[in-house]
Amino acid sequence: MPPVHMLSAHPTVASRVIASLAAAILAAWLPAIAAAEPAAAPAIRSEPPAADAAAIRAAASAYREAVVKGDVAASRQMWTVDGDVVDGWGNVLSAAEAVAATGGTAAERPEVRVGDTRLRSITPDVVLEDGAVDVVLPGTATPLEGWFSAIWVKQGGQWKLAGIRESERPTTLHGDSLDDLEWMVGEWTLVPDDDAATDAMPAMEMSVRWDAGHMFLLRDVRMTSPATTAEPVTIDVQQRIGWDPLVGRIRSWSFATDGTRGEATWFRDGTSWITKGTTILADGTQSTTVHISSYDGHDRCVWRTIREPFAADDRMPVRATWVRTPKEGVK
Repeated sequence: MPPVHMLSAHPTVASRVIASLAAAILAAWLPAIAAAEPAAAPAIRSEPPAADAAAIRAAASAYREAVVKGDVAASRQMWTVDGDVVDGWGNVLSAAEAVAATGGTAAERPEVRVGDTRLRSITPDVVLEDGAVDVVLPGTATPLEGWFSAIWVKQGGQWKLAGIRESERPTTLHGDSLDDLEWMVGEWTLVPDDDAATDAMPAMEMSVRWDAGHMFLLRDVRMTSPATTAEPVTIDVQQRIGWDPLVGRIRSWSFATDGTRGEATWFRDGTSWITKGTTILADGTQSTTVHISSYDGHDRCVWRTIREPFAADDRMPVRATWVRTPKEGVK
C-alpha cells in the first residue's frame, strides 16, 4: 500500500486505491451480511377469513347482549381465563372483575353503544377488533365517547376475548367552555339526602374561585370523618379545573393531604356535569371514579357518585346536595 503522503500527492491514485479497498471490504462482508439477514416476516393479513370474521362478530354480539342483560355467568364464558381490561386511565382489571361489575339491575347498568368495527388478523388464531364506543351512564343523556380495541383468540374452536383496551375520543369543544362552570364559584356545604347517610358520610366544605389569570377554577375541599368515628380525621383537597388542549377537554387535577391524588375528565350533560377519572391512594392503589353534579341554576347542586362500567369496587352509589352560602347582601 502506498504511504499516506503519496496518496495525498496523487489524487487519482488515491481514489483508485480507496475504491479498491472498498470493493475488497464489500466482497468480504456481503456474504456474511446476507447470511445473517433474517428471513422476511410473513405479511399480516388485513382481514380474517370470512368464516372467522362472522364467528367473531357473532361472539361480540352475544357478549354485548349478555352485558345488557346483566348475565355475569354468560359474560364470563366469553373470556379467556387470563383476560383483562385496561381502561382509558391505565387501570387494569381482570376479566372476572370486569364481568362482575356488569351485574346489578338495569337501572344501575350503563348503556353501551358500539359503532362500526374493523377486524384485523394478527395470526390465524388472534384477531384485533377496533371500533368506537359510546357509554351513557344511568341518569344522563350525553354519551361518553371513546375507542376500544378487543383482542380475540381462538381456543378449542371458539373465539374468546383475551383483552379490551379503552381510550377517549377527542371532542370539538373549545377552551371557552370552561366559562360554563362559572356557577361553581362560591362557598358550599354538602348536605346528605337522608339521615342515615348523615351518620355515614364525612362533613364536607368547599370553596371555589378563579385563579389570577382566569384560566383555572380552584377548588378547596375540607373533609372531616363522621362524628361516629373513634378518631376523627380531617383531609384537605386542592383541585385545579382547566382546559387541556392536548385532549380537547376540560380536566381536573386533585391533591389531598393524605397523599391521595387524582385526575378526571369533565363532560357536560345539559345542566349536569359528569366527571370521570382515576384516584390513586398513597399506597399506589387505584380506583375509577364517576361523579355527576346537577346544578339547579341557583344555590343547590345535587352530587351523585355512580359505578363506572368496569369498576372493580362494589361501593353503593352516594347522593347528596351541595348548598351554597348566599353572598352578603343577597337574599
